[in-house]
Amino acid sequence: MQWSEVRRLFPDTFVLLEDMKSHVENGELHVEEVAVIRPLSDGKEAARELRDCKGNKFIYHTSKSDIVMPVRPMPNLRSRMQ
Repeated sequence: MQWSEVRRLFPDTFVLLEDMKSHVENGELHVEEVAVIRPLSDGKEAARELRDCKGNKFIYHTSKSDIVMPVRPMPNLRSRMQ
């Protein structure tokens, strides 16, 4: 589903989404297509749900015209060899 359609269906709402199609450009993730999991009732529910988001799932507010997020590098994890 296109973001413009999500914005039309759920105006001024936090929405739990899954990234279906995106690309990285200049250190930012530009999401083109999403699957709507469900709308969220308020900011408190969005904060609670944010803790459980994994993989391609994320929360975004429909007041934003585009879905653009900074890409943060994963920390290097070193294991100790004994």
